[in-house]
Amino acid sequence: MEPNVFFIGASGNIGASVLAAVLAAHPDLSIDALVRSETDARDLKETYGTSVTATIGSLAELDLLETKAAEATIVIYCAPDVFQDPGIAALLAGLAKSSSPTTPKFYIHTSGAARIWDPPNGSIPGPRIWDDTLDLADFPSSPTTTHATTDALVASFPYPHVHTAIVSPSFVVGRSPRHTHAAPIIFPYLLGAMQRAGGAFVIDQGRNKSSFVDNGELARVYVALLEDAVRILTSGAAPRPEVWGPEGYYFASGLEVEWRGFVEGYLVPALRRCGGGVLAPEGKGTREMEMGEVVQMMRGMIGDGETAGVWSQHIAEGFGTAMRVRATRAERELGVKVGTGLEGLDDAVRVTLEMIKI
Repeated sequence: MEPNVFFIGASGNIGASVLAAVLAAHPDLSIDALVRSETDARDLKETYGTSVTATIGSLAELDLLETKAAEATIVIYCAPDVFQDPGIAALLAGLAKSSSPTTPKFYIHTSGAARIWDPPNGSIPGPRIWDDTLDLADFPSSPTTTHATTDALVASFPYPHVHTAIVSPSFVVGRSPRHTHAAPIIFPYLLGAMQRAGGAFVIDQGRNKSSFVDNGELARVYVALLEDAVRILTSGAAPRPEVWGPEGYYFASGLEVEWRGFVEGYLVPALRRCGGGVLAPEGKGTREMEMGEVVQMMRGMIGDGETAGVWSQHIAEGFGTAMRVRATRAERELGVKVGTGLEGLDDAVRVTLEMIKI
C-alpha cells in the first residue's frame, strides 16, 4: 500500500518542525495538510511547492476531518489538543471507516507532559521522575488532568486496524521553520513576564526541575513513528504492541534542569546574545516571586474572562511545577535517543523578541 498522510497543525511551532523533518526524510511522501486560511495555503506552497497539498478548514468541521482521514493511511496530529476531542474523534472515525485487515491505518497524536505536572512548588525539585514505559499505568487519569481524557480517547480507540501512538513533549525550545507560530508556545509569556517583572524571575526558589526538548530532537520521534508505519504498510508486518496502541506513549524530553538553572544558565545568556539584555540587566539577580504574583502578570498579558483566567493559571503553573520525565520508549523501541542540547534556543529567543517588540 502506498502511504499518504493527512497532517494537522502544519503552521504551528511543533507541527511545522515535524512537517519539515518528515519531508526531509521522505521527500516523495504524499501529504495533505489542513490549514485555516488561503494565506496559510500559499505559505505552504511557497515553502514546499507541490510536495504538500493544502486543505482549508478547521478542527470544528467534523465531516471534513472524517472524510480526509478516511482518504489517508496515516494521520499526524500536531495541533493543540485541549478541548479538541470532537475533531480528534472524527479523525479516528475516518481512519476506522476505511481500515481493514489488509489496509491498516495509523494515527500519531501530539499530547503534552503537562499530564504529569506536580502542584507548583518552586522550593523542591519534584518528587518523581515519570518513565513512559515503567509508569504508564500510574499516569494521572482524572478528567480534570490536562490531556488525560484525550490521551484515553486515542490510546484506547477500539478499532483493531487503527493503530495509534502519542508523542508527549516536555517544554519545547526552538524556532519553527515557518513564520506563523515561530516561537515555542511558552516563550512570549515567559519573556513578556520578564519584561513586566523587570528582569529574570523564578517561582519561590526556582528549584523545581523540568525537562526541555529542542524542536529538531522532538521531530525525530515523529519521523521514527512514521517510518515504522510505512514499514508495516509496505511489508505487511504486524504492528508491535510496544510501539502502537495503549502502550504507544512517548515522552520527548532531553535536558532536565532546575527552573532557576534554565533561566540563569540558558535563557539569560541567550537574551544577552540576541539583543534582549533589557530583560536581563547586568548585575541584577533573579527575582523570587510567589505564584499569585506570576498569575496576575499572566492575567495582565492574556486578559480577563474565564478562559483567559484558566490559561493564565496554567502558564504560570508551568514556571513553578516539576515536569520530570524519562523518554525510554523512543530509545528502546524506535532507536531514537532524544538529545539534551537546546540548539534552537537563540533562534527562539530572537523571534520572540521580535514578537514582543524588544
